[in-house]
Amino acid sequence: MKVFKISMLMFFLFSFFIQAQESQIEEKSISKHYASENLESALVLSRAEQWFGREENSEQFEIVSLDQKKGEMLVEGSTKVLYKNMGKELYPKRSGMAEVLEASFGNMIRIQTETGGYTITYEVIDMKQEMYKMEDLFFNCVDFKSIDQKNLKEYNKAMNKLLKANLVFKKRREIFTENSKSQFEEVNNYLLNAGEVTIFSIHEAIESE
Repeated sequence: MKVFKISMLMFFLFSFFIQAQESQIEEKSISKHYASENLESALVLSRAEQWFGREENSEQFEIVSLDQKKGEMLVEGSTKVLYKNMGKELYPKRSGMAEVLEASFGNMIRIQTETGGYTITYEVIDMKQEMYKMEDLFFNCVDFKSIDQKNLKEYNKAMNKLLKANLVFKKRREIFTENSKSQFEEVNNYLLNAGEVTIFSIHEAIESE
């Protein structure tokens, strides 16, 4: 666990440095425009294609389309996210319960070239599996700008019903509701940072000589 915490700290510190650059952040996407007078569209896409073809990236990403005429590449991928197990908040003294959970989110990466530069966009498009089988409700609370209170309320309502059906006492259900927002903040930060790191890495590959 100590190694995990140190690794996560370094990850977020690195990501914070990257975010110092101006990025366009939307609800579930982040994009970055790079000015480049010396790189032709074909070279930008070719170098990006090589990056996705690397052994360490090929299992995570799949090129969906590459259109040289439009100067555009679309890639589907997935991001594994580690976030705190809310069950640990409800039963802190229960042994053997994992402190963190792992989830997989689908993403779409778009590289669009234009005169004098190119734009890389990372967008989270779905959630593959959630512990309580509430992928849609969970995904609705993924927001890089601000968690929608209505979506959060709907998630908490559904979870309260589920926990009640599983004989979880009211006090513990209230603890879950009070802490659920922090869970989504953690997931959102993780995904946002993953997007920043991915964009930066692709950019570095494109600009390499």
